[in-house]
Amino acid sequence: MKNSRLWKKFIAAGLAATVAVGSLTACGDANASADNTGKDTQAAGDNAEANTIRFGIAPGTIRTALVILANELGYYEEEGVNVELVEVADATSALTSLSTGKNDIDVWGTGIVPDLTFIANGSDLVIFEGTAAEGGCIISRPEDADTYKALDNLEGTTVAMVRGESSWVVTRAYLLDNGYDVNTIEIKEVDSQANVAQAVAKGEADLGFLPIEFANSYAEIGIEIVKDVAEISPLYVCCRQVTSSDKLDEKKAAFVKFTKANLRAWEYFSDEGNKDEVIASLAEYSGQTEEYVENYIYINSTTLTLDPNASGVETYFNSLVDSGFFADGTDVDITEHIDTTVYKTALDELAEANPDNSFYQDLLTTYAQYNE
Repeated sequence: MKNSRLWKKFIAAGLAATVAVGSLTACGDANASADNTGKDTQAAGDNAEANTIRFGIAPGTIRTALVILANELGYYEEEGVNVELVEVADATSALTSLSTGKNDIDVWGTGIVPDLTFIANGSDLVIFEGTAAEGGCIISRPEDADTYKALDNLEGTTVAMVRGESSWVVTRAYLLDNGYDVNTIEIKEVDSQANVAQAVAKGEADLGFLPIEFANSYAEIGIEIVKDVAEISPLYVCCRQVTSSDKLDEKKAAFVKFTKANLRAWEYFSDEGNKDEVIASLAEYSGQTEEYVENYIYINSTTLTLDPNASGVETYFNSLVDSGFFADGTDVDITEHIDTTVYKTALDELAEANPDNSFYQDLLTTYAQYNE
């Protein structure tokens, strides 16, 4: 009852203030009033835009599961940021929009090769957060699997892949760092994951590099997983979240709130007790079956992560440069296109507010390992 009486007094005071302001306006210059109203409306619009994050998402996908969960769980609203999930056809459309300063979207969170390609070609894009890590593997015919479990035996082979395949980029960097001669490996580029599997099954390639979910999907045609690439490079970068430097500057506070909500969704996802709810929520949002969702995010796919992994991005980019992936070369300093401050600020705030929460403390340890 006390709260009710206080609320009535608050309303009455507000009404009185409104009447008083109305009286003063009536006595003043009508043009001045109109000008001020316009400025107030503009200011409100500017504030709303600065607090809005438009997240580009491909229809039907659940790769950006943590963002979808944060939205479905109401965490964005709780953190005080307006997030709109906007359907975008593909990475090229999304990154072009970001690069040209349009307001269609503010963040794209799927893929890394397209991001780095735009950056190498001069786009002022910034990677500020993760989406997923790992998830790639090496495949062979079943009868050859034991032979190629030893990386020494990759020298002199023919390997099939889609251009820019993450698992190959990471494996190549590992081989170079450990003294292997990658120039003895013949690359057979094909146009789809299905054709990678087919090339190996038909003996047109000794090995193939695939996302794990595709390797499992095509197992029946006569291929076998030789090695999970995460074994040689834990938490290697896969999909990242990217924006433009202008948007990051203009909406820094909103990006921090956005990331805090995402971190809370990650904690929710990481609790095994929430697995059924996570699957049901992602299935309902995406239109996929619950079996598909479970296989995709819990069994046969990537590791969901928000950590920027700056060192991993640098390694990935430098490996692409070294391999001649960018035909015309590039003199871009990739470190100028990585921002870890949004993620670290959001994580610090949550860790400080929840000092006994081991999940956030563990993330701080991981951050120090991969970003400092």
